[in-house]
Amino acid sequence: MYDMDKSNLMLSDSKSAEELLSYCIKSGKIRLEDVLKNMEDMKNQDILKQHPYAITKGSNGRWYTYLPDKTKSSGRRQIAKSTEEKVQQAVISYYRKKETEESTGNLNLENLFEQWLLWRRDTGTDPKTIKENKNDWDRFLSKHPVIKKKVVSIEMSDMETFFLDITANHAITYKRLINVKSVLNGVFKHGIRLKIIGHSPMAELDYKQFRTRCKPPASSKENYTEEERQKILGYLSSKTDVYSLSIQLAFFLCLRIGELICIEKQDIQGDKIFIRRSTRKRQDMNDDLSFGKVHYDIEERIKGNQKEGFRFIPLTPQAQKIIQKTMELYPEGKYLFMRNGKPILADTFNRHLKSVCNTLDIPYRSSHQIRFTMATMFYEGGIKVNQLSTFLGHSDTKTTFHYIRQQKATEKTAELMTDILDV
Repeated sequence: MYDMDKSNLMLSDSKSAEELLSYCIKSGKIRLEDVLKNMEDMKNQDILKQHPYAITKGSNGRWYTYLPDKTKSSGRRQIAKSTEEKVQQAVISYYRKKETEESTGNLNLENLFEQWLLWRRDTGTDPKTIKENKNDWDRFLSKHPVIKKKVVSIEMSDMETFFLDITANHAITYKRLINVKSVLNGVFKHGIRLKIIGHSPMAELDYKQFRTRCKPPASSKENYTEEERQKILGYLSSKTDVYSLSIQLAFFLCLRIGELICIEKQDIQGDKIFIRRSTRKRQDMNDDLSFGKVHYDIEERIKGNQKEGFRFIPLTPQAQKIIQKTMELYPEGKYLFMRNGKPILADTFNRHLKSVCNTLDIPYRSSHQIRFTMATMFYEGGIKVNQLSTFLGHSDTKTTFHYIRQQKATEKTAELMTDILDV
């Protein structure tokens, strides 16, 4: 062990041994590598002291000892090495491996989930995805008895019982069920990665049996009607704050809110607006699985497919007027919509939008619903779906059709049906 007297330091009432050691490492009096090596050597010496069999040198010059072995009638097996050091290393390796097997053998599903989350964090998984995984676990798994079961003893029937439990009485949507399934697949795959288990108990599970037990997806949220859109635009037309201006522009485009709030002034070129970056909300996970302070990062990356994400959208004359008004009122800063020297935040945008809706007695829908509203308006107005996919930043039209929410049949629709059918 290290001689603390050499560092001219003494333990006092105000310093614990841990604090003293930390101070020595930080001050350079002791290297962390040396401390760790010393601790490792001590543990190895403890293993050799507790080894129940003697290590002896034979008449042939080789070194011998025994290791426990339940497969032998004597309960032990002999090992021989050319040197005492090699025998000692074999003994240490045996007990280290046994310790690992015992610890992993006692690992339950909850422990493995925690290790998986930390592994995902340390290997660069998006913090937002990690938090979604944690939320799904807390909501659907944290109170189920299966998580207290040892991983090595979990069978397919255990997981089948779990899925039957969470789908009872149509308590979960199929989409949410798939999210839970993905979490569990990831956890068991990590168990295979750590060599705790050889295969996943999820592998043979038939998920079709659970689909009919799920509740139907929530009814689609309604878009803003054209009347509501015009009412909002009319009300905000005389406002000069950045949030009112940003809400107005949102109703002329079909952007994600993360794209809208980090538009730079240089992105506006004549009658086009170029989408080149997006805001990402991030919360890093701590070692205790709690989440730290919220950060907002502006990245030159777009959600989904990058090729389709970077794009331009034509600006109508009214949209250009809103942008021009914004630049005249707020000439400072590189971003179009800024407050206190920083780009505005999505949460504050939505709070302002909600306040406007309450004032006008209009049902509030979030900024995301504005994107749905504009996509539907463009489609029903005659813009082809492949062009609409480009505006939305989608890589395929299947995703785009999800954004097109057909309104109720109108008088114009009835007239078109008559022209088509009554010939």
